[in-house]
Amino acid sequence: NRNIRNCSPDTFMNTPDITLIITNWNGRELLRECLPSVLESVAYDTKRKYEIMVVDDCSSDDSLEILAQEFPTVRAEKTPINYGFHGANNFGAGLSRSHLIMPMNNDIKLADDALYHLAEHFENDKDTFSVSGKFYAFDGTTFLYGNRGGTFRNGHFYLYEKEPDDSSQTLFACGGAFMVKREGYLKLGGFDPIYHPLYYEEIDLSYRALKRGWKVHYEPKSVAYHKVQSTITRQEKKKQIGLISARNNYLFVWKNILDRPLTYQFMLYIPLFLIRDLFQMKSRFWIAFYMALKRLPKTLKARKQEKLDVIFSDQEILDKINLSRAE
Repeated sequence: NRNIRNCSPDTFMNTPDITLIITNWNGRELLRECLPSVLESVAYDTKRKYEIMVVDDCSSDDSLEILAQEFPTVRAEKTPINYGFHGANNFGAGLSRSHLIMPMNNDIKLADDALYHLAEHFENDKDTFSVSGKFYAFDGTTFLYGNRGGTFRNGHFYLYEKEPDDSSQTLFACGGAFMVKREGYLKLGGFDPIYHPLYYEEIDLSYRALKRGWKVHYEPKSVAYHKVQSTITRQEKKKQIGLISARNNYLFVWKNILDRPLTYQFMLYIPLFLIRDLFQMKSRFWIAFYMALKRLPKTLKARKQEKLDVIFSDQEILDKINLSRAE
């Protein structure tokens, strides 16, 4: 990925253990609202040295000035052009020197001990690729999401929510705030820009890691609070968001679902569903399918590479993820 610049850890002294990468676009008030909790969570974990990096994606507001004046301990970086969510995170990962990084939205608050519980996984299990925790709304009581499972049926990939305290292995670490090994993140190329501007990037990253034999954990003791879509809805109209989400589902399947039976299932059912929607005068998936076709060449190239690198089949991974620890 052209937005990732790899720096040798030996180049610098006093390298932090963990870098929090908070991407920002015109989010001055969100930074003021959320950064204090991040600073408190960093202070709680005395076992590790942290760096907080805000990657400003060419904001037109005074976000950088606010950081300099009100949060002087935060490292501020600015992208040379507007990369979007994927590129800005990759840009920050390239600038980091830490063993672990944590891509974060600017609309996330953290509980005091949130970072501590995430970081413990990397000390206890050397095969850990990434980990994320339990997310609530800003009211502190409305549960949003945490441990996800996934199924493939009728040619489509479906996600579902497990019980909030189910600590079995998750399908993916939630992109709003997840801790990940920087080396592994870079090895996989970071967030894939084929999903630009949003959605499915963290599912893609985690799923590819799982198929290479790495572990993606869910830690219910780590709690975060998310002001859902506070930035997204300003960037993309809601109808367009729905189309992008459907498009990226197609892209994810084309790139990552490699088992022959599942591929044949997709080839059989998708035309049937499109014909059904045509007779029912529904246009969403027709438009999304056309949007996905524009990115098909890059997707097929990535699919070819995936076939060379994976260790486990799709069915093996889905069986493992969907078997709860209670069972």
